[in-house]
Amino acid sequence: MSAQATSAYVPDTPASRTFRPEVSDELEAICARYPKREAALLPALRLLEREFGCVDRPGMIHVAERLGVSPAKVFGVFTFYTHYRRPTDGRYSLQVCSTLSCAMAGSERIHDRLCHALGIEGGGTTPDGRFTVKKVECLANCDMAPCLQVNEDFVDRVTEADCDRMLGEMRASDDWHPPAQTYHLPPNPKHPPVLLAHVLENGADRIEHYAARGGYQVAAEIFRSGRNPDEIIDTVFQAGLRGRGGAGFPTGQKWKFLAKNDKPRYLVVNADESEPGTFKDKLLMDRDPHLLIEGILIAAYAIKARVAYIYIRGELPFGARQLERAIREAEARGFVGPNAFGSGIDLMITVHRGAGAYICGEETGLLSSLEGERGHPKIKPPFPAVEGLFRCPTIVNNVETLCCLPSILKHGPAWFRSQGTEKSPGTKIFSVSGHVVRPGNYELPLGVPLKELIYDICGGIPNGRSLKAVIPGGSSSPFLTAAEVLATDPLIRLDFESLAAAGSMLGSGAIVVLDDTVDMADILWNVLRFYAHESCGQCTPCREGTGWIAKLAGRMAQGTAQVADIDKLDEVAWGMVGRTICVLADAAAMPARSVVRKFRGEFEAKLARGQGA
Repeated sequence: MSAQATSAYVPDTPASRTFRPEVSDELEAICARYPKREAALLPALRLLEREFGCVDRPGMIHVAERLGVSPAKVFGVFTFYTHYRRPTDGRYSLQVCSTLSCAMAGSERIHDRLCHALGIEGGGTTPDGRFTVKKVECLANCDMAPCLQVNEDFVDRVTEADCDRMLGEMRASDDWHPPAQTYHLPPNPKHPPVLLAHVLENGADRIEHYAARGGYQVAAEIFRSGRNPDEIIDTVFQAGLRGRGGAGFPTGQKWKFLAKNDKPRYLVVNADESEPGTFKDKLLMDRDPHLLIEGILIAAYAIKARVAYIYIRGELPFGARQLERAIREAEARGFVGPNAFGSGIDLMITVHRGAGAYICGEETGLLSSLEGERGHPKIKPPFPAVEGLFRCPTIVNNVETLCCLPSILKHGPAWFRSQGTEKSPGTKIFSVSGHVVRPGNYELPLGVPLKELIYDICGGIPNGRSLKAVIPGGSSSPFLTAAEVLATDPLIRLDFESLAAAGSMLGSGAIVVLDDTVDMADILWNVLRFYAHESCGQCTPCREGTGWIAKLAGRMAQGTAQVADIDKLDEVAWGMVGRTICVLADAAAMPARSVVRKFRGEFEAKLARGQGA
């Protein structure tokens, strides 16, 4: 097997690129949605990709001219992101998810089968330029593992037989697409959903369906009555809603921190769902986009923002199209845009696609990317609420967080607090993947016991296997052992306080279950490769540390390390914590330290076997 080409940038394209007049007009319309033209850089590169099939050097020069920035600036930003199509990419880009849940489901075999059938190595392109095979990071489709993305289409639960069939169909067609992705919710009769109540209904993504079930009534009442924005903020504060993206900071309190000055205020929706194991926001945006839009309207009114941006990860093109269509539907009814709801308030919402960078899930890295820069996190303070997007007061909220607002404003804080716990009120969507009978998204009141979710709600561990470990809050959270999960004293519950007391965290609510067949050294290596790949490189402890501990974990997985390397990995990881601009270094270090400490005996036994061989 040999690679006929690589995915490295090769300038083998025409000497110049020029947008057609209608595309130039489209670019100008995009630029008008930002206070600075260079903020339209990522969308402009998407136009290049759409019009010419890839982003190439002549195209970047043309974009630089149109936006009034240097070609070096455009090239520097472009090389930060992984999702744009390169000139060497084939007609069909086969992107195999290599992150934890898919890896445990056999994605490595899928990757190798594709490469073998095409006669290329990973990252290579066939001589006819038709196929490229790549390993990519988490695609936010973990309950459908192993997952494949062909250009912009998802293929769920791929088998090796599927690979052979798909390749045959793609060879026979220049415009092959898999069947439309299907959606499912596992049964959850004990806990009727609120946010997920309608996602599987036919037409749930259309404004007619949303309006028929009472949608936009809350936003309409707020805008038309001229309610005091401070009252709305206080209602959300009294409800105790905590951010559902990972940090869990009280939403109402965050809104109260907004600087009081005469600068414009911005609302930014963090839809860059990239934490391995997390796939809740994708479901909400794909199937119920108007719920999010109404949440945006309520939040924007409360914080007096007149512009909102939805920053959605590049790997979710269908979700981006769903949101754009939903915004057009809302604009047609006068809910979004000039004079929203006849209130005299103008409110613009823009969908802004990212381009493949986990670091853009960090709120200041997201803001850098939204400004047309590399997604480098910024030093805090100042916090975004004081000086954020375009150096103006900015609130960044997660998709699920904003989706909670219509029901909170409709039913009141007491209703919201009637579910969950005193300090962690409300329901939360938990994305469950890995070794459970029924993976999927589950909306539960906060405080449900973790073992109840795994064994009673998700059906337990399949194939008669035993539980070995659980990642309770996305791959950045410290691992829990089976003994910790199954213990009754203390009983680990799914809320912020209980998981913190157990030495882990609720995080994004992504729960990955591992059975007794897994090799913890392999698991750790997979997790740490992800963080080494996704470090933006801005801070030395992260840039060097993530790579170092990933290499140590790799040697352990291969059985070539020394026992002393276990302590070395723990020591290096400890030196990364709290020493960087953002918490990506911590996100790698915390699970690493938990694994080597809690499963040290397994690591020592494996290394002993390797040295004996």
